[in-house]
Amino acid sequence: MVSMLSWLDHDRAAAERSMRMLSFFKEREARDELGIGGVRDAIADQLFPGTSTIQTRLRYIFFIPWLYAQLEQKNTSSTAYASAARQAEGRLLQALIENEPPTETGVIGREAGSTVKRLPSSVYWAALGSWGIRNGDETQQQYFAQSDRRRTLRAGRRRRDDGEMHDGDGAGQAWDLQALKLCPGTFPDDSRLRLTRAESEFLLDRWNKTHKGSLLTWLAMDMRHQDVPPEADRIWEHPGFADFPAWIRDLIVDGRRLDALTRGAALLYNLQLAELDERDERVAHYTERLGAWAEQELPDCAEWNLGVFWPRVLGKGHTITRETQGFIEDWRDAAVKAAGAVGGSAVARQLIGDRETNLKGARSRFTNRAALKQWGGAAGTTPLTYRWPIADSLLKEWHLGWTQA
Repeated sequence: MVSMLSWLDHDRAAAERSMRMLSFFKEREARDELGIGGVRDAIADQLFPGTSTIQTRLRYIFFIPWLYAQLEQKNTSSTAYASAARQAEGRLLQALIENEPPTETGVIGREAGSTVKRLPSSVYWAALGSWGIRNGDETQQQYFAQSDRRRTLRAGRRRRDDGEMHDGDGAGQAWDLQALKLCPGTFPDDSRLRLTRAESEFLLDRWNKTHKGSLLTWLAMDMRHQDVPPEADRIWEHPGFADFPAWIRDLIVDGRRLDALTRGAALLYNLQLAELDERDERVAHYTERLGAWAEQELPDCAEWNLGVFWPRVLGKGHTITRETQGFIEDWRDAAVKAAGAVGGSAVARQLIGDRETNLKGARSRFTNRAALKQWGGAAGTTPLTYRWPIADSLLKEWHLGWTQA
């Protein structure tokens, strides 16, 4: 039986929490065994606002408003909107499959077809709002439900203007009019994933207006003058790092240290699980890795001023509890005190055990044998990237469009 999800019409904040929860099933960085995801995302959102690790190709940012504008032109009713929108996205999918070769990556639903669970509209909904392409702050379900109201507003607008449509009157208009003007007359039949020059120009204008101080915008502005986009595996390795605005450099250094510090916690966590599960080869593996971490990465963490760091991430749209702050502070202090002997530190071990138990309760692998048996051997060890890989990919797509004649 295929599992399905249905939505309740919560407020915007509740819906965003639900969408974030669902995205955890797809995001590799969501393997957050020790509960530092809110800190990670508070950094990522400031650097690359509107991005998500489940986004694939940048041109979906245009496909969604174009599809929905067509539904608006057909006066699709509120009750029929959700179904009509899914059918429209299905037609877009078929066009992309026909127009893009199998080697072209990023077509959402190419493999799953009509059974795809996460439609492009839900993947890009937050970005459309963040970048000012979607007017208003309603959830997707609220948008569907307000279709009849928008139709009434548009009808009243026509009566006021005697049939004339003016860009300055936004009554009933859910989308940026300039974005809609970029829609090709052959859409969606001739849809392809590559951006046009005009679309890249529009996106840069939107980023400048909505997130002028972000690294996303800074990098795009810088890439205008480059023939080949720069390469970097980690954002702190970017060749232009020294030229980034000072506050961004500081935040990235914080991110690098958070990555290093929590990697040590993840290594000790896995070491303890390996001991509990009596996997000798894993015990030896993590003992060696933890020793190398203490020697190579811990000294940099020891210099980290967390009192300066917290104001940079608190109140940035993500929940960071006092318990989370306390865990990070206590773990850093315990690791620094134990230094090369951190693997045998009773204090450090207790911190890790207590943290997982507090987060998972009866599902803690330290107390639940069934949960321990499900341990894959490398829980929570994925590096923190702060969405740089997806931002890098989207920016390269943007640059390719920018360089089009």
